[in-house]
Amino acid sequence: PRPVMAIDQNTATPTVFDCWEPERIFRQCAATAPDGRPRLKRAYLARLRYRDGLASVMLFVETDKQKFQWYYVRRGLVPVPVESMDNGPDYFEDGLARARVGSKVGYIDRKLNLVIPAIYDGAYPFRDGVAVVCTACTIEYDRTVTEGERSWYVGGQWGRIDRRGRMVSPFRSWEKYQRLEFN
Repeated sequence: PRPVMAIDQNTATPTVFDCWEPERIFRQCAATAPDGRPRLKRAYLARLRYRDGLASVMLFVETDKQKFQWYYVRRGLVPVPVESMDNGPDYFEDGLARARVGSKVGYIDRKLNLVIPAIYDGAYPFRDGVAVVCTACTIEYDRTVTEGERSWYVGGQWGRIDRRGRMVSPFRSWEKYQRLEFN
C-alpha cells in the first residue's frame, strides 16, 4: 500500500502549489488532484534532481509559506509526503523514512512503498534497526525559534519497533519510558 494524503473536504477547487528544491523555486508546479493528493506537472517532473531514481521536493502555497510539506518523488508515482528532518525531507535511515498518512506516521522504503503501517502518533528515525514510536503522544515546538525546526513528542505510550514493524520493547507511559531511557 502507498501513503495517501488526507483530503481537505472544504476545498472545492484544486490547490495550486509552488515547489522548492535547494536554491530553486518553481511556480505553480503542482496542484491537488480529484483524490486530494498533489500531482506534479510533467514539465516539472523532468526538471527534478533525481538520485538513484528518487527526488525530494517541498510544496507550499505562496500565500502561506508557513504551511509546507516535503515529498519524495519517483517517476510515474504519486509524490509521497514525508516528515521533516533538519529542515529537509526525512532521511532514509536503515533504508526507511517516516511518512505521514493523514494524522498518523508510518515508514516507507526507497521505492516509496509503505512498509510499516501508519499507526503511530509520533515516530523517530530508525537507528541500528530500531525506531522509537509513540501512540497518544503530541508534538511540541520550541517557540523561541522562528527559523528552522525544533520539535519533540511528549505524553502517550512509547516503545520500539524493528524494521518489520514488530514491537521489540513493550510500550510504556512517557514518564516511565523517560526514566528507563535516561537513568
